[in-house]
Amino acid sequence: MPLLEIHTRSECRWGLWRIDETWLELLGGLERGDTYRNFLENVRAEGRRTEWLAVRALLRVLLGYEPTVNYRPEGYPEVDGWHVSFSHTRHYAAAICSRDAVVGIDIERFRPRIVGLRDRFLDRDELALIGGPNTDDVRRLTVCWSAKEAAFKMLRLGSSDWLRGVRIVAYEPASNQLTVHETLTPNTYTFKIDFSLASDYVLTWGRRG
Repeated sequence: MPLLEIHTRSECRWGLWRIDETWLELLGGLERGDTYRNFLENVRAEGRRTEWLAVRALLRVLLGYEPTVNYRPEGYPEVDGWHVSFSHTRHYAAAICSRDAVVGIDIERFRPRIVGLRDRFLDRDELALIGGPNTDDVRRLTVCWSAKEAAFKMLRLGSSDWLRGVRIVAYEPASNQLTVHETLTPNTYTFKIDFSLASDYVLTWGRRG
């Protein structure tokens, strides 16, 4: 079982799964595999099937059982009795859950093309926090993108201009933490987002409440 890590803190549990299996191997290891077949038959990309199943395998480890996952019209997942959030990218799946707090998690691989996108998701003040308007630091740019993704998931909204509606207001690499502020809801929440760096990806996560 390629479980890379699992953590518990502040009533949250989160984990990371390295996907080394085929989708058929993952399906065979799940108790509710037969109930997933109708959905999987409509997913043409094998990589998408594999990531979807890896999230279910990881949830089973985090919760101690294999839950039913439903989706709200806004697109976010629900599990009875838990707040949950998922993310996946090539070779990795991540999940976080909490009984009491709304949670968000995101995983992103480092890709040089993010440098060309920096002005689309960071303003001048945000860029100043990570090296200035011309920064080409792929890792820091990816951390900021991922932190905004994780924060937006905690807002439980549908489509929105989350790139501008969620702003980085503090970047603290020594403590592996960012502070983000959102203006998309009447509550205008401020979140602390933690992050973990590996050689090829960043994982970000946070909790609300």
